[in-house]
Amino acid sequence: SLTKLVYIDVGTHFGQEFQSMFGSSWYFFWKLTRRIIGFYLLRKGEKLSIKNLVKIVRQRRKIKQNEDKFLTYFIEANPKIIHRSNVYKEAQGVFNCALTGEVNVNITNLFLANFFTEGSISQGSSIFSDKDNVSEEYFLPTIGVPARLFFEAFKRYLDNSVSEYVVILRLNCEGVEDDVIYAAHQFFGNKLKLIMGSIEDVKECKGDAAHLTLERYIDDNSLLFVNFSSSVNSWMKAHSSINHLHNNYL
Repeated sequence: SLTKLVYIDVGTHFGQEFQSMFGSSWYFFWKLTRRIIGFYLLRKGEKLSIKNLVKIVRQRRKIKQNEDKFLTYFIEANPKIIHRSNVYKEAQGVFNCALTGEVNVNITNLFLANFFTEGSISQGSSIFSDKDNVSEEYFLPTIGVPARLFFEAFKRYLDNSVSEYVVILRLNCEGVEDDVIYAAHQFFGNKLKLIMGSIEDVKECKGDAAHLTLERYIDDNSLLFVNFSSSVNSWMKAHSSINHLHNNYL
């Protein structure tokens, strides 16, 4: 049987990275157009050269052609975001919980980012109340599931339902990236072929030492890490890494 690419997105916020690959052409070209206008007219952000623009379009087309090889699972702590967006209907599974570094399952507070400007659906909400963009008085309760328990159970589920698979972990979960990476690697081992997203929040929420420990862990275990965010400038390398994985394993 064919190998599946299991795409696990932790801290989805409307699945913007997923949409960069599998969303409508309208969404894709709207994002590219915004990036070009942003640079040339508003003088904001990085330049997107014509050469790179063509590469992004090609890479995405290739990913879209192989959409049936992907199994997508979203982990999103904020229920209001899940209710607001149709992108969650496209996933094979959606888990409304926050992954934590704790030992037990808890009801935990999700502190809402930029509450005054964006209400309860802003990007950047966190279970850590000391992040710059959150306030202790505005939060939603969510289920906090220890990352180790989650990935132990999730691996069992995949092993029982998918015969051959490799894992792509995409994450931007506001400070628990280290717990998530350690746990995913512990249970998936060499099935974990690609980690994508950002690990900067570990520095902000847990300090330099935790961030350095995570960087060392990624290096020591030869894990492939690629930046992947809603920013168009991250798409070329991210999409090509996924296509490279696809060519190697499928």
